[in-house]
Amino acid sequence: MKAPVMDGHAWFISYLLSNVSNGLTSPLIPLFVVIYLHSSVAYVGLTVSIASAASVPALILWGNLSDVLEKRKIFLLIGFLGSFVSLLLILVVNSIGMYILTLVIFQILAMASTPVATLLIIESTVEKRWPNVMASFNTVAYIGLVAGLGAGTLILNLYGSKGRSFLPELYLISAFVYLFAGISAWILLPEPKKKLSRGSVELDQIYAIRTVERIRYFPSHVIHTISLRKGKTHKFARRTKIYIFYTSFLMFGFQLYFIPFPVFLLEKLNGTETQIFVMFLLNNVASAIAFRMSGKAINSLGLTGSLSMALFSRVGILAFSSILTFAFIGFNYAIWIAVSCYALMGFFWSFISISWVTSISKLALPENRGKAIGYYNSFLGVGQIGSGVISGIIAFTLGYTYVFAVATVAVFAGSFMLVRFHKKMSEYIAPETKAPGVPISQ
Repeated sequence: MKAPVMDGHAWFISYLLSNVSNGLTSPLIPLFVVIYLHSSVAYVGLTVSIASAASVPALILWGNLSDVLEKRKIFLLIGFLGSFVSLLLILVVNSIGMYILTLVIFQILAMASTPVATLLIIESTVEKRWPNVMASFNTVAYIGLVAGLGAGTLILNLYGSKGRSFLPELYLISAFVYLFAGISAWILLPEPKKKLSRGSVELDQIYAIRTVERIRYFPSHVIHTISLRKGKTHKFARRTKIYIFYTSFLMFGFQLYFIPFPVFLLEKLNGTETQIFVMFLLNNVASAIAFRMSGKAINSLGLTGSLSMALFSRVGILAFSSILTFAFIGFNYAIWIAVSCYALMGFFWSFISISWVTSISKLALPENRGKAIGYYNSFLGVGQIGSGVISGIIAFTLGYTYVFAVATVAVFAGSFMLVRFHKKMSEYIAPETKAPGVPISQ
């Protein structure tokens, strides 16, 4: 990994710190609900769904507000300092209702920093340097995320125990890291003099790729959001709507697996808080490793071939996870087999994510490509919201075997429909349609 270019962008430290905090909290929802609040997997799904539901309209609201006011720095400060204040509420949480309320407040405030991150980069950088600076920003953000997961693993290994949960302290540590992120942004970040509209031609060539697949909708960098401002609009082609629906349905299927899986490790395989953090860490590392390989795979196998390989590999992992729930219970190494399954799911995600965004950018009309990618990001969140409650209820009432089996069927059906669509996709794409050229990984 190349050293990030920090010249003139010292405020990247703010996002480094915020991603450290993000890494510390990423695995905490299932742990906090099950271990600290002594609730069931059904409440894990409910918590994830409600928190995710709060983040999607918040992202749209903050993105539109930053465009109306033409301000960037203030939204970074709201996001970081608001996260600090909201996470302090963990001190008074003693019920699932209070915990959900805390997460909703956190999601609403934290989203303020998300839609302005990329705008800050491009408004303070000459266009020819955008790719290099974007790459540096992504590197810094990823290092922060992995560092946070690593720190959480180390802290729990040192201080966590079955007798006393250290999870509230992790939230408090995360809160103060957000405080330092806000202070560093206040000191180091100048308000850009140049302002660009999210709908401008330059920005329509920039798109986001979610290299990390989280159990709740929490994007790191999004530039295109659903616009609430009136103006000239272009309707989506039917092909674009169909593709966005397929991706949202597949995300629904994937999250049927991801949301209850950590709880399965805790309840059925006697997993520990530390092992859950290790599982999330390996998933993220595998996804980052694959991100560098996926571009070459798409070039050699084509979009359809690369996507088919990744999707049906995931179907195989999901099917194996269903077998794991009854055939490997009591097996000495079952916990590490389960962790490996989760990590492999992360590996194949990069191939899927890049294929999806590339396909949507080709299917969309040039004049509304940015808008299409904004809707794509939002509807991925919708898929995750729907899966939370359903996965929790199935796992709680019928068992983990059934919820993983349902996830397998849903992902297989969605994969079949999407691959069939891909085989005909060349008929839908105009020869002059090109994919945008400056990716932003998340």
